[in-house]
Amino acid sequence: MGFDVHEKELADFGFYLSAEAAYTLPRIEKLAREEGMSADGFTGLLTPLGTIVNGQASVLVGSAFSLMQHKMCDLGDGVIGVAKTYGHTDSDNRTLFERNGLGGDTDEKITTGSGYGFGDGYDRHGKEGESLFKYAELEISPIDRPPTNYSQELDTGAVLSVLDWIWSEFDVDAGLGFTDSLISPLAGNYNSIAANGQAWRSVGKNFGLLASALGDNVTNLAVNHWQGPAAEAFQQFVDLFWHKGAVWAGEKLGDFVAKGFDKIAEVSKKIAQLAINAIKVIIEAARKIATKAIPLLGWAWTAIQSAAKYIGWIFGIDIDDLYDDIMQIVNTAKAVFRLFEAIENVVETMKNYFTTLEELVDTVKQIPDVGNLKDAAETAGTINENTTKLGRQKTELEQNVDKADDALTKLDQISTGAG
Repeated sequence: MGFDVHEKELADFGFYLSAEAAYTLPRIEKLAREEGMSADGFTGLLTPLGTIVNGQASVLVGSAFSLMQHKMCDLGDGVIGVAKTYGHTDSDNRTLFERNGLGGDTDEKITTGSGYGFGDGYDRHGKEGESLFKYAELEISPIDRPPTNYSQELDTGAVLSVLDWIWSEFDVDAGLGFTDSLISPLAGNYNSIAANGQAWRSVGKNFGLLASALGDNVTNLAVNHWQGPAAEAFQQFVDLFWHKGAVWAGEKLGDFVAKGFDKIAEVSKKIAQLAINAIKVIIEAARKIATKAIPLLGWAWTAIQSAAKYIGWIFGIDIDDLYDDIMQIVNTAKAVFRLFEAIENVVETMKNYFTTLEELVDTVKQIPDVGNLKDAAETAGTINENTTKLGRQKTELEQNVDKADDALTKLDQISTGAG
């Protein structure tokens, strides 16, 4: 064999890893957090769940990506360290994490790197770049969020004054008017919630594209530019801790989170439609009252309270019919309130579902610092020492995903009960 190492290409592979860390990962993170953790659809009674999704759960996602950026840059540092032992020189002694401008990264922020010193950002590792190692070509399409406008289905028109009068006179909902009582709480924009799920499926797919690019580049490096026991140990390290560790967890949890948003959208849509149908009954009953009693509601109610039906006769109002119409409205409103309780149960059931994303953080934590990649025995020892830990973490992730899936079964039960 004519060579064991091409130090220039080996160092360039280290820079390639930092390009994936500082350029590719932030684009997947942006998709996951800005689209996959959007609170856009969580309005009305679903607002508290949107606060969790866009807050605590989104920060968990940020923590995982920040860790992946650290770990991938650390791996790149290790590769460049090997290249230096074979003669590669580099006047910049900063770590790749610092060199790429990631030092200010936090779990709350999405930080894209500024390049690692060649003045062209990450173009060298792009499709048309001069490097032999190309960063992943992601497939991220815009996420469509069609509006769900309940008010278009619920035209209160001229009867709003009748409904507000009934809500006030009967204290239907602790002093709230009709709109605040029944229209505003409706269960979010199920189209937008489902779009969150679409975004997370795309996250999983793009993790797969990252894994594919990483695999192709590692193979290229090992076959053509770095051979021997150290290179073999490096390949094993990447396969175990990245392909079968962090990327595996990202793909699995992407599907898991998507299923959660799909189910919330499905159930909230069903409950909202039931509520809309009931509110339409209320509005129709209010229209009957409006055609007969406005502007004489106050007089008519006095007649009901005093049993003085002759007052109704004077104004041409059937007091019994009026009372029945009002009671239909009040009783139907109570049925809608029970549907709203079902929506609140959805929030309670799912509020801990997305904290399962912490398993992605814990999986990434199992990627060990690489130390001296030139020493095949040391790298093999690092792998052996951490393989069991990674295996336990992957088992725990699967168990916690299965446990969290119980929440989806409960949502089905809530949906069935609401119907």
